[in-house]
Amino acid sequence: LTEDPEMPEIISHEYKPLIDSSDMGPGDWAMLARDINKNYFFFDGFVILMGTDTMAYAASALSFMLQNLGKPVIFTGSQIPLREPYNDARKNLIMATIFASSDTISEVCIFFHDRLVRGCRATKVNTSKLKAFDSPNLPPLADIGINIDENLHLYRPPPRGSFRINTAMDTRMITLRLVPGFDDASIKAMINAARQTHLKGLILQLYGTGNLPSLKDDLVQCLADATEAGVVVVATTQCQTGSVIMGHYATGQKLLGAGVVSASDMTIEATTTKLAYLLGRRDLKIEEVRDLMTVDLRGETTPESELP
Repeated sequence: LTEDPEMPEIISHEYKPLIDSSDMGPGDWAMLARDINKNYFFFDGFVILMGTDTMAYAASALSFMLQNLGKPVIFTGSQIPLREPYNDARKNLIMATIFASSDTISEVCIFFHDRLVRGCRATKVNTSKLKAFDSPNLPPLADIGINIDENLHLYRPPPRGSFRINTAMDTRMITLRLVPGFDDASIKAMINAARQTHLKGLILQLYGTGNLPSLKDDLVQCLADATEAGVVVVATTQCQTGSVIMGHYATGQKLLGAGVVSASDMTIEATTTKLAYLLGRRDLKIEEVRDLMTVDLRGETTPESELP
């Protein structure tokens, strides 16, 4: 790869032992952020190779950890291992390296198959196809065919401040995906038990624009009690595309009254890592965390005024 005069000079660093991406978590993401910070002024960009299962979580986490990022950080991997005669690894690596040498990208991205997507907008959508990642609520930053077609208007602007990292993440949170006919007594018991172990965040994957059954007043009261106790409760949608609109129906109004915060059109990966990042910020009060969950920090969400 590096013998091609068209390619930038590359220095590689391998972590030992190599681990499955399913075993990666906040500690590993923090290690990546610290290594980028240590080498930030020596390189024009960074490529991170890892397994695909939690890549969207890692890319989202680094999007928040790397503040005022002025260089490209490109995640990539493959569905078919490099050792196989037919694989997607080589192309993904070459394209990720090309984008990592760009002087117009100032954010964390994922390159996979034929597209470059924002890291905190990405989600894994397929286990067996080469187009494994998508960006449901934001078009790709670039599409790859015979030519490289960049959507330059979507690129993040250059940072205004100096680069720094904040790697602390508070992961005392749970995510609940509701299904029709769920036993709200069990959910209330789970939430109350989690509060005894200092639960800080609760993410609800709700129906449609952020709805739950209108007759579940006891559950809504449980959420209000959790909010009062200092838990940040966030509503996301189970839909692949679209946004949470809390006041659209009566149940959404009840959730707003209970102090539930909207995740708008953020992916579940961005929602969880953003909440963990904000909770890990010791300079923020819980009310400030709630407010910042609705603020676009790294291009992870669409401003309310621009939602369809």
